[in-house]
Amino acid sequence: QHYKSITFIELRMVNMETSPSNKKPSPTSKKQKGRTGKEHVSKFHCTTCNVHCPNETTLQQHNTGKKHNANVDNTQRRDKHAMSSVFVGNLPKLAQIRARLVEETGSCVEGKENDKLKSDLNTVFSAYGEIAKIIVDKKHGSYCIIEYKTPSMAQVALSEYQAGKFQPFYGKKLQIKSRTVTEIKPLHQIITESELDKDNIVALLEEAEDDPICALNMVDAAISVSDKVKRTHQEACSRIQTQLNENLPFYSMVLSVYGSAATNLALRDSDLDISLTVGKDKRLDRDDLIRVLKEKCTGVSHVHVIPAPGQGTITRFLDGISNTMFDVLFSNRLGVANTALINTVLSYDGRIARFIRLVVYWRRVVLGARFPKQCIPSSYSITIMCIHFLQQKGFLPDFFQTPLITEHKMIYDLDCSFITDISKLPTPPDVGSIPELLSGFWSYYGSEFNVETQVASMRSVLKKSEVEETSKDTPHHYVTLFKTSPLAVQDPFVLTHNLTHNVTLECVVFFRDLCRSACSNMSKGAPLYTWMFGGIAGNSASLGGDGASTSSHQDSVEMEEEEEEEEGNKTPVWDESVAVGNKRSVEEMEH
Repeated sequence: QHYKSITFIELRMVNMETSPSNKKPSPTSKKQKGRTGKEHVSKFHCTTCNVHCPNETTLQQHNTGKKHNANVDNTQRRDKHAMSSVFVGNLPKLAQIRARLVEETGSCVEGKENDKLKSDLNTVFSAYGEIAKIIVDKKHGSYCIIEYKTPSMAQVALSEYQAGKFQPFYGKKLQIKSRTVTEIKPLHQIITESELDKDNIVALLEEAEDDPICALNMVDAAISVSDKVKRTHQEACSRIQTQLNENLPFYSMVLSVYGSAATNLALRDSDLDISLTVGKDKRLDRDDLIRVLKEKCTGVSHVHVIPAPGQGTITRFLDGISNTMFDVLFSNRLGVANTALINTVLSYDGRIARFIRLVVYWRRVVLGARFPKQCIPSSYSITIMCIHFLQQKGFLPDFFQTPLITEHKMIYDLDCSFITDISKLPTPPDVGSIPELLSGFWSYYGSEFNVETQVASMRSVLKKSEVEETSKDTPHHYVTLFKTSPLAVQDPFVLTHNLTHNVTLECVVFFRDLCRSACSNMSKGAPLYTWMFGGIAGNSASLGGDGASTSSHQDSVEMEEEEEEEEGNKTPVWDESVAVGNKRSVEEMEH
């Protein structure tokens, strides 16, 4: 298929009438369990990165890449730290440490117990070598890690313990063993997968099936970030900012949260987007920031750099104390401006935020279960699509009416002005209930919105041809011409930026037919869970659909085709009605 000078390949599912005994195993299949529970063996697998490659050439290219080399360095450094450390358990309880402090000093200052414990541990274990670091479990204080300068020192301490030469510590016998390093789970696994699993969301919908509004509010409460977690994020930002400024005081750094975490649209497994700004006329070197994060910031690990197309380079790290992944960008003024705009929009009605969160979750389940992350609309794109829908239905006004803008703001030669005082805007009509909003969204993008010609924008109803023409007047040094694609969503400030330029035609067709299917289920009075999940197959699809599947989409398609042939094509990849709809939609777009 040819679309705007772009060639697309159509993928069709065919029934193969070959028996499993005659089918040859694919040499590029991955070693993992599919829906049938059978293992697929892969010859080309990088154990360091847990990446499956289709052939030897691709594996060699992966082994010479920056990400692989960084993972190798991290693994070696982690193993070296583990060999130089010992695990110490059965530590004294807090009351025993306080009693010892009172006995020695006559008083006990609250909060000094940890310092006293580290001091006493240092006195005992420094007899076997120079100690580099002592890490005490902050949650319960029941164990600690003693890290020496060299592995030989750790072996001396371990052999002394095994020989029974250690004296009781606070009257207790310490338990000392070699330190073992376990892999840190991805963030969506750290934050209770069970609460975000599709099956549990379906259970919530079934629990209050007679009251759709109550049921959807329960789902929103289950997937959104709690107030306690928000406070934890604020404390983590404040703590890391303080540690950075203590070690690099010249730069006067400020960490500002932006994105979904600042707009209250984040789901439970979302990263924390941070804009790092420094004092006027000062320039911070990224290497200095990474060095301080690795060596001086408590609880920070897995520090690495990843490219961010259109944004620069992101410094990503995991804060182990709050179990939060941080994505840091230097002075992301556009991101902060976008956050302020979204907050202004959401201030109209609290139901708008709940509606957008539910649509974002729905998109992650139904699209993330089938397509890789880079081929589906991002959470921010879905947010703009939701606001565009509300504006077209008259629920939200135009926030870029020039006569009502009191403060004009320019960022990188781009006009980032919008109406901040909502009292100047006319009061919009009632947006309706959450089920009504979901029904309207699915109806609009399933039947009314023309993906071939229209652009989802917060400014006005635009056609792709109009955006292509007006993009020529945008400052050339920031963004090139508007990239047309099967689905076009315009950035509210960078008008030449198509937020969904990476979304494939197959994904757009699937998305449109799922919207139609959801509307059909609602009109027929189907159960609540079929509104949101009626168009996808399988028994479970976790929120990790946005997660980093390290294998290519082509490999997953090959594996699914293998499984279908083994099962005699008894289990469809998606519902038959949706499959027929996709075939018809592709033919319509071809026409």
